[in-house]
Amino acid sequence: MKIQKTSLLFRVALLTAALAVSHNATAQNIPPAQQQMLLQMAEQSGLLQQAAACSGVSSGQLKQHLAKALQQCPLTANGMPDEQCVKRQVIQQSGVSTATVQKCEQLAKQAQQQQQQSSAEEQLSKLFDGIGDREPTAAEQLQIEQLTEKLQQQGIAQMRSSVDMLVNASQGTTANIPAPMYPGSKVLVHLPAQGLVRFGDQSVTSLPGVSFASTASADEILAWYQQKYPAYQYRKIEMGGAPDHLLLKKAPEPFDYMKLLPQLPAIPHVFITAANKETQRHLPGAQTLFTVTYQP
Repeated sequence: MKIQKTSLLFRVALLTAALAVSHNATAQNIPPAQQQMLLQMAEQSGLLQQAAACSGVSSGQLKQHLAKALQQCPLTANGMPDEQCVKRQVIQQSGVSTATVQKCEQLAKQAQQQQQQSSAEEQLSKLFDGIGDREPTAAEQLQIEQLTEKLQQQGIAQMRSSVDMLVNASQGTTANIPAPMYPGSKVLVHLPAQGLVRFGDQSVTSLPGVSFASTASADEILAWYQQKYPAYQYRKIEMGGAPDHLLLKKAPEPFDYMKLLPQLPAIPHVFITAANKETQRHLPGAQTLFTVTYQP
């Protein structure tokens, strides 16, 4: 995985990408809940602490400067905060010298190069370059299998780390959302902004949404939301294993779930499915994972 060579002091702005959704390009500001999430993620990822150690500015001060920058800087066409604007604002507010900025950027570049050189992906790439068109030896084949397994484990660990960061940052951001939350459920990931979602050559402006885990059964949660949304239409999704449940504000006819899937983020709905092991990492004993997509 190639790591973008961006200043350690200002890579915080790029954490927006972890939210897995682009904001609407017509929006001018990041929603307050999302600003809160970005600040929490900057702390959890260690970027603020690393930048503080390099720049001599405390992490608390950098967090304050970043908060102001996220409030003041516009969104770019791809829905992310304008990185150059964030960088400029943080530099101006912190009073960091040009020489210090350059030093931090150089240190970040060196750290990224070292990480790339030591990664399983880089080792595997060099191994394949050395083998070329010939058949690998038994020792080389074993090394390929070991590096491939290591790469898969690194990918899983990175994915879990990103999800954990999102889950932690989402806590405390749902108090004012206009959607009912099943009693006792745990907030997982909250995406409070509308954004552009692409499926192949199709794109829709998605609605805000929040996912939850619960120890209640899928049937209990379904019945509860049917009471909360009596006008929503119910569809059972059967694709092998336990069925999933979908409550839609308006279901198209004839109903075809696979054809509807690219449009689903733009439709208020509740999607209910069985919890998996990853869900249970965040809520031991969870039976059900469900997502509420709501109209802001």
